[in-house]
Amino acid sequence: MYIYEKKGRYVIDFQDIPAKRAEMPEISVEERQGNFKEVETGFPEDVAVAEAKRCLSCRRCLGCALCWAECKPEAINFEMPDQDVDLAVDKVILTSGMQRKMAPISGSVGNKHMNVVTDLQVERMLADTGPSNGLVMRPQDGEIPKKIAFVQSFGAGDDKVRDATLIFGINEAILAQKKIDGAEISFISPDMDAFKASAGGDLDKVSGVNFVNGTVIELAETGEGKDIEVKYDAGGEKAETFDLVVLLTQPQLPPTVEEAAKKLGVEVSYASFLDKPGDVVETDKPGVVLAQNV
Repeated sequence: MYIYEKKGRYVIDFQDIPAKRAEMPEISVEERQGNFKEVETGFPEDVAVAEAKRCLSCRRCLGCALCWAECKPEAINFEMPDQDVDLAVDKVILTSGMQRKMAPISGSVGNKHMNVVTDLQVERMLADTGPSNGLVMRPQDGEIPKKIAFVQSFGAGDDKVRDATLIFGINEAILAQKKIDGAEISFISPDMDAFKASAGGDLDKVSGVNFVNGTVIELAETGEGKDIEVKYDAGGEKAETFDLVVLLTQPQLPPTVEEAAKKLGVEVSYASFLDKPGDVVETDKPGVVLAQNV
């Protein structure tokens, strides 16, 4: 029983929920008569996937009170009334937050194939406290991948955003190498030459990784093992098969941060938080500063 939902305070009406709840298909009244057929027929696969994404996006409190039960400092008070508070402050500090955008690649919109995952999914795999206890596994069969491709899923953009994305992926690759004996890892990016130039000699310290300046054309499953064939243009079309493909996704500001900046009269993008990592940077608006990403 959702005991706290009755109060109404914790069921928040978010305006950015992508769609209304899908309606469960049912057989007609005539078809139900004189038999024990299941009335609800279930969602088709595409509707089920869309509904799962919609459900996970709403962030509604269900009033289950588990947060209250688990909060040892007893900081949660369901009886606290809502109130608006006016604060006088010397500075307003905007922090970036982050969400990841995954650009469509021909033949693979998002991670359509089971053995195509995102860099955030790999980050969870690599964590010793994550769902796979630190093991990097292929979702399709649970096997340990020996040949992995990290591919940039977005085109040309801000150099700082590109570099941050590729560095994030390279750090994951280094961790994966430590966990997978004999792992063969490749990076495919249309900006790899520019990234190498900005990195100086740092990439020379990364051993066992193949860096390719190329644009991914298509991702496609091949064979019974669901390996992924990557077609890319690197001064000519090439194709290579991998056990696992990792999509490097583009970091962006969440809409809430963009909205807050707009209200404060400040123009920012995710790149604005990458100028001087670790520093607090003044903006054109007096009293509004940016807390840079580390």
